[in-house]
Amino acid sequence: MYGLVGSDERLLVVRDRDATAFRLPGGLVRPGESVESALRRTLREQIDVGVGQVDFCAAVELCDHAAPQGPAVYELALLFDVTLADPDAAWTSEHEMRWVTDDDLQQIKLRPAKITDQLRSGALTAERPWWPSRP
Repeated sequence: MYGLVGSDERLLVVRDRDATAFRLPGGLVRPGESVESALRRTLREQIDVGVGQVDFCAAVELCDHAAPQGPAVYELALLFDVTLADPDAAWTSEHEMRWVTDDDLQQIKLRPAKITDQLRSGALTAERPWWPSRP
């Protein structure tokens, strides 16, 4: 799952130390963990700030998505609109963190590509909560 973390018309993106592309903050759900708990945990681990509000936004079908260290996989990514308790307090020592504008979003390398394409095109709307693998 990924968090769409916004503040002042900017979107938060992170990059792992060994990665070339940015991504939305978030990660995997552990066995026995709820999706919301996992999102709150991963955001706390990645940007060391509390989460205020979490609202479901979209489900994105990622077919033939390349795993970082392995073969192509099928993923269903859940996107959540996240409000941080204190956006100015967000920081990380483990990742590169950046607040990006819409213009910046057009320039940076952001993965997964399917989510990036939808964000860049402005297709993210409350009326389209399901993004199938086919356009």
